[in-house]
Amino acid sequence: MSNRTWRGYWWEPGTPDRKVPGTLSYDQSGQLRLELVGGFDITIRESLPHGNGYTVKAETRPVLLIHGTSGNEKFTLMDNSCTHTSGSGFFDGEITKQDWISIRALRGIHLASTETAIFIRSHLRLERLLHWANKSDFTLSIQEPEGDRPRPHRVERRPLVPTTAQHDDLSISLRLLSNDFRYDDDIVANERTLGGKERAVLTFTPPSPVPCKHFDEIEKDFQDLLTLCSYEPCGALNRSLVYETPDGHAKEVEVIGRQVYRTATEKRKADGHMLFSLADVDFSELAPKWLRLKSGARTGCNILFGLRYIAKGYVGTRLLGVATAAESLHAALRPKTTPIAKSEYRRLKKKLLAAIFDEPDNLIQFVNTGLHNNPTYNERMLELSSIPDRHAVDALLGSREQWSTMLRKSRNDLAHANERSSQEDRNSRAFLLLEVTYALLCLVLMSELGISSDAQRKAVKDHPRISYISREFKKELTSDKQ
Repeated sequence: MSNRTWRGYWWEPGTPDRKVPGTLSYDQSGQLRLELVGGFDITIRESLPHGNGYTVKAETRPVLLIHGTSGNEKFTLMDNSCTHTSGSGFFDGEITKQDWISIRALRGIHLASTETAIFIRSHLRLERLLHWANKSDFTLSIQEPEGDRPRPHRVERRPLVPTTAQHDDLSISLRLLSNDFRYDDDIVANERTLGGKERAVLTFTPPSPVPCKHFDEIEKDFQDLLTLCSYEPCGALNRSLVYETPDGHAKEVEVIGRQVYRTATEKRKADGHMLFSLADVDFSELAPKWLRLKSGARTGCNILFGLRYIAKGYVGTRLLGVATAAESLHAALRPKTTPIAKSEYRRLKKKLLAAIFDEPDNLIQFVNTGLHNNPTYNERMLELSSIPDRHAVDALLGSREQWSTMLRKSRNDLAHANERSSQEDRNSRAFLLLEVTYALLCLVLMSELGISSDAQRKAVKDHPRISYISREFKKELTSDKQ
């Protein structure tokens, strides 16, 4: 994505007659910056007693929305923060320059409020979505050669029917958008070009119009799904909203601004390895299953995939993150797990309280509130590792008991700032533990989604990153035994 700029006039929604010239810029990192020649008076003044002037507070009033036009294009800037205001008459509202940072902008509409429910659907294009869809509008066939001539190649464009899914009252479709073949004859350059292009897009349609931020969560959930499947962080390439004009026409609005993640252009690489794709599961079944799974284990998934979106950081901090994600996922996926039966726990606790009835109240309270029927961290990890296919987990970890013990010790040392964690000089060991645990949690999610055992085993065996990490990790376990 290249940098984009729009020059025009900008104003607050309540004062459209006070327009200020300025430039809106949008860079490759997703930052929206508005530079005004002039500005908005955002000071908060309080009158002094007896009308003897006023005081200016240190804080400024919020400007939630900014409207603008650049040529015939309309803009609504949202979640705005003023970063700089200057001018000799600043305290009297005479501003010469003002800079703003906006989290999000809608290109194509003047929105009265972020709560205005007018949008009838949302479109989302994600990195790697077309490869994951495992389908194409284009068909390539190679025919039998005629004599000594080269084999003829035939390319056809046959638009496919969109794949659909339903989640509660939300309709979801996966469509392929392809262009007709384009033929260019560059006579001067002595070249002819024939080509076509296609891309995949997800569309979310609610039963009734919704506010602009309604789709944020489900779009993030599908971004996480692609990050899980591809084993790489996946960003949003394009987002748009659709609303219906008073005369009944559908109009599309581009959503621009900061994203959770976006692959830098220079870092894009053609890595086609997937843990699973729509070749392994039907979209109509996968989509609602994933959304239910993500909703029930949101905290653990957010921590887990955050390790992909934010790739840099201390290994120890990231290891603590994946250990926390593992515990959170287990608690969400197996909430009824207890070391002993609940009836037996209640009987035992009642017996203990009866035995200490004559002790001080603070000791009785300690037993009453401090005794819980929760599994230990080690028990949680062992049960978590039993969720995916047994052969896939054995191929990944080698010894589950050694893995869970190693993770528990590392998690406790890091969480409690034990000296042992700072004295560990084998950073490669911590990195391997981090990566192999991340891979296991991906297998857990695959299993919960109903992905076949064969696909799980194939992911461990054939994915180059996972297979390498697994080999190196099992070498560490072997060295511990020697």
